[in-house]
Amino acid sequence: MYIEIIGVIIIIMALRAIITKNRSERLLYINVIDFGISAIIALYINTPFALIIAATFFICSTISSNAIAYSLKRLDNEIIVEK
Repeated sequence: MYIEIIGVIIIIMALRAIITKNRSERLLYINVIDFGISAIIALYINTPFALIIAATFFICSTISSNAIAYSLKRLDNEIIVEK
């Protein structure tokens, strides 16, 4: 039951990530997708190793989303000189 609910949320967020034009909003939607996938991994595989896999995926997705957010913030402050 939980896996189906999380799957529907992931599909909705994927559609919203495709539709939106704003990069910051797209980053938030992709972040939700990453966290949902780690939750599905933890719920679907009922072994202790699944917890390690889900935690690793969760940590890596958090680090990558923070790196992307930092890069987007730096691009907002960038001055573009037109020729």
